[in-house]
Amino acid sequence: MAAKDALFQHFCILSVLFLLINHLICLPKDEDRKVYIVYLDSLNPTETYSPTSQHLGLLQQVVEDQRSASASLIRSYKSSFNGFATKLTEKEAQKLASKDEVFSVFPSQTFYVQTRKSWDFIGLSKTAKWMPSTEGNIIIAVLDSRTYPESESFGDKGFGPPPRKWKGSCKGGSNFTCNNKLIGAR
Repeated sequence: MAAKDALFQHFCILSVLFLLINHLICLPKDEDRKVYIVYLDSLNPTETYSPTSQHLGLLQQVVEDQRSASASLIRSYKSSFNGFATKLTEKEAQKLASKDEVFSVFPSQTFYVQTRKSWDFIGLSKTAKWMPSTEGNIIIAVLDSRTYPESESFGDKGFGPPPRKWKGSCKGGSNFTCNNKLIGAR
């Protein structure tokens, strides 16, 4: 009987080890996770609560490995909007998106500068001549989140004043100055 009990104990220990190893192998690996941006319902300024606690609470409901719920939170946004950046699997992101308090969940994207030399970008040769009289009334609009007026690419040497029809303004904040090339900012 003692031999049967010992054999049964060994079998139980091996079964538990097998289940534990299987569980660890089946957990999503970090390379299976992508960064997602999560927008939530708007903040209520009259309520006092911790957005980070709410964000972690949501993650604990959807992240498969509870130990990594707090580790998956990259950043909580608390000032301009209620949301957070997190690393999730696709399945976890879909589960999170189905929550009532979640407005949207989408993969984070990284954008790279396409050019710093407009001449090359629009296909003009390096020997092309600039004709201010012909080209002076053209406004090219660019939406950019990081404009540095002190950059050489925004130098206005040789540019005349903005066209008279221009109705924009230069409100780029302190230490931000527009010129005859960079004619507007907000």
